[in-house]
Amino acid sequence: MQKFERSRLYSFKIKERIQRNIDMAKEIGVDLTWKQSKEMQRELDKQEIWVNDIYQVNILRGKDCDQYIHIEEFKGKCDYITIKTHDKKAIRDWRHFQTIKNELCGENREAVEIFPSEKRLVDTANQYHLWVLPEGQMFPFGFDTRKVDYTERHGGLHKVGQRPLEESTIWKKLKNQKIYFLMVSNIGR
Repeated sequence: MQKFERSRLYSFKIKERIQRNIDMAKEIGVDLTWKQSKEMQRELDKQEIWVNDIYQVNILRGKDCDQYIHIEEFKGKCDYITIKTHDKKAIRDWRHFQTIKNELCGENREAVEIFPSEKRLVDTANQYHLWVLPEGQMFPFGFDTRKVDYTERHGGLHKVGQRPLEESTIWKKLKNQKIYFLMVSNIGR
């Protein structure tokens, strides 16, 4: 996976973007008025767009994602990430999502993907949503220590399986840190 670069969502004029929103909404059976589409475009224009060889990632930062933040003390402090592949296919690669969160929001921030109640379900495209807490905040659940092992192992019944870490930005970084050597030296202990 290549490093992300800042991009633009559209290169055409505002009226064309508004019409495009209306046309795309029709494809999924939704009728948007010009006014609704214009408001939707205002919201889209607040998003940062990042792309690499696999993904397009849109980010709303701080107050721009407050519509999704339901605890007053976190308003203005969280980020919202939406992830999709360029070919719009369904994907699931946890390491890629972790790398996206690290590169675009920071390694010391926690994010969560929600599997909501049916009444809050949004599922209109092969797209994934992460909500990122402010730096220094932790979710009140999850592991409290780091434990990583990238030794390749073929799994099976009663056998742990693991794929090796691909040669990427994070791997190159780990190679240069003592933690990598500690991980390798502790394998099998």
